[in-house]
Amino acid sequence: MEPSPAYIAAPLGCALQNGITATMPNIILLLKWRKTLSHKGKTAVPREMVTAEIEVNILLKLFRNKLFIGAMCLLLAGALAFGLLPQLYGAQSGTTEIVRLRQTVEYGTVITEDMLAVVEVGSYGLPDAVVTDKSEIIGLVAGDTIYAGEYLWRDRFMAQEEYKTATAQTGYGLSEGTYLLTIALPSESSGLAGILRSGDTVDVYGYTDESGSAVASVALTAVSVYKVLNSKLISLDDLDAKLTANPDSDPADYDLAPAYVVFTVNEQQAKVLIGLEKDEALHLTLRETEARP
Repeated sequence: MEPSPAYIAAPLGCALQNGITATMPNIILLLKWRKTLSHKGKTAVPREMVTAEIEVNILLKLFRNKLFIGAMCLLLAGALAFGLLPQLYGAQSGTTEIVRLRQTVEYGTVITEDMLAVVEVGSYGLPDAVVTDKSEIIGLVAGDTIYAGEYLWRDRFMAQEEYKTATAQTGYGLSEGTYLLTIALPSESSGLAGILRSGDTVDVYGYTDESGSAVASVALTAVSVYKVLNSKLISLDDLDAKLTANPDSDPADYDLAPAYVVFTVNEQQAKVLIGLEKDEALHLTLRETEARP
């Protein structure tokens, strides 16, 4: 069946009215129509066919015109510059607040508010799992060593009950790079005079004698206490349990004076504590205490 002239002319006319170039299939169809007429010996070309051919020629001339091509390129560049790019840069320049650590914390450290700082960073490409509110991790336990300034991921922290279960299943509860270190206290008062117990978190102060006056300074912060022992190397927690089991017994019969503290430390903390013990210049302050039963 021969293609109708109106079938060819209609899409070409519509393309011209809409400012869109005639498509290649329509041009090919036009050429086939002319060839069909030629093979059949027809010399007269229908009016619709002439109109369609004129429209195609006009469009082809337009797209060969450098001025027209340049104008179209400018329009496209303007659309990108004033439409797409501002939206893209607007998304990249947005900011949000996240939480970071002020100091490096070791595995097993209970996170407190004073360890945290809120900073503003770019929001573009920021993962959803990053901690953005202090309340998300305050009271949780660090699941590994986390360095100051790092992005904080929620899965790097665990509840205290979960931590206790994990440490109970792994003996002493030591992760890679952590150690148990026993330090002899220079006096009962330096070890909080019997208040300190396992699970507590302390800050360690050292002091030096300068020009005849003692100067104290913070040597370590947020160090975890593994166990507190008396002079007979009996755990104060064990003595507390005996007192609880025998409420009628006299507390004076139990030696609750701290003589040694076993800390959970990393290598650097161990070096500092050993140096302070040697100089007998060590004093503990209670940062956080574990809930007592």
